[in-house]
Amino acid sequence: MANHSTARWEAFQYALVDSMNKPEFKYKPSPTLEKFMKYTDILIPASEKERVLGTKQTDQDTVYLNILNKQSISTGSARAYNHSGSKNDSTRVEASFSTISAGFTYSLKESDRVFWNQAQMVAAQLRSAIIAIHSSIETDLLATLNTNKSQVVQSSTPKSGSWDSTNYIFQVLNADYDYFLQKLKGFMREQYYKNPPYEVIFDELLYQKAEQIISQGPGNSENLAWQGMGVDALASQELSADDGYLGMGYSFTPGSIGILPWIPKLNRQGFGDTFSNGGFYYNIPDPMGTGLVFAIHEYASGADNDGTSGETQDVDIEVEVSVDYAPVIAPMSTSNESPVYKFGVLQ
Repeated sequence: MANHSTARWEAFQYALVDSMNKPEFKYKPSPTLEKFMKYTDILIPASEKERVLGTKQTDQDTVYLNILNKQSISTGSARAYNHSGSKNDSTRVEASFSTISAGFTYSLKESDRVFWNQAQMVAAQLRSAIIAIHSSIETDLLATLNTNKSQVVQSSTPKSGSWDSTNYIFQVLNADYDYFLQKLKGFMREQYYKNPPYEVIFDELLYQKAEQIISQGPGNSENLAWQGMGVDALASQELSADDGYLGMGYSFTPGSIGILPWIPKLNRQGFGDTFSNGGFYYNIPDPMGTGLVFAIHEYASGADNDGTSGETQDVDIEVEVSVDYAPVIAPMSTSNESPVYKFGVLQ
């Protein structure tokens, strides 16, 4: 039963030190969220973020992102006095916001009956809620990369490997497994992204292989470490390889993905009180260091907690942690083209 019944004040009760509690609070890494957040300030200038915060007043308000297109212009072989051309266009995409929340309850008197203080107990619940939010966001962002991977390549027969035009995956041949980093960089150059570094998310197997390759430096009989130059990679424990592949990942250029975060105005400004009608609205920066800011809402209600963790006359505090976020992948005027590429090493 979730009531701290085993931690009541009795003889010889001990609380473990923080280092012993860390394994309990281990969490799934969020490399995809880290990559999306890394270049948000480049992809979406601070002035645009402020404009969004000023115009998006509610969950239902729509936000659009706009770019100027690369114009398709024909070349000629001579000059003309009456030359003419076509006008350019722009592309607009809607920022698709998702709301994710996690809630928990604590009572004002529950810490009176156990050997932790209330701050320690609430901190554990808050951290648990944020871990759950991170996990869900990571799952969603990986799905976003897969949904928005490029279906368009400069050549359907790349020199660096092969192109699966059905599932839209760049395939590194199994024979090139030891050189898959070079093949990946070559493929990105073939897409006209000629300037590394390339941002990469690997599954665990390919990340381990990349570590092995990078460790094969000049002191080894065969130096493979040169391949690692220009690849900024993280490992995802959630990403798994499709059938027929040893390992998989996603590659994109710096500044081509980002996140547009949002929380409601009352949370940004602060409003109310936990024990007043309507409760308390405030915000906290993500304690896990991503740069997100979470909206917090909490309110109090009377409760009989004698059978659980508190007293007959008690007060429950209901807490909700939430954030709205819109993943942004640089829009392109060519239909189904994206700066994100999915790749894999064939079995």
